[in-house]
Amino acid sequence: MKPENWEKMTADQRRTVAHSLMQSLRGHYIISQALAVAIDAMKKVPVSRREMSNIEDMEILREEVFSLFFPFEGKQMQKMIKKKKGGKK
Repeated sequence: MKPENWEKMTADQRRTVAHSLMQSLRGHYIISQALAVAIDAMKKVPVSRREMSNIEDMEILREEVFSLFFPFEGKQMQKMIKKKKGGKK
């Protein structure tokens, strides 16, 4: 949550708060969730306007750095778990 005195904080203080959040478990979860939502939305863009390199880079970040939030079920989740453990894709 934003500190109550957020508006009175200096830019350096705000940046420190933001960096602390980003490095926390909650921050990783929020970024992971945001990546999942953004990837899903970007995949719905018409192919002619879809930015696949951005989607793929976001998937790398979600899978390897921010992997706390996965809105997958069933076989998709099992595939991701196997992939992370070095099993078959």
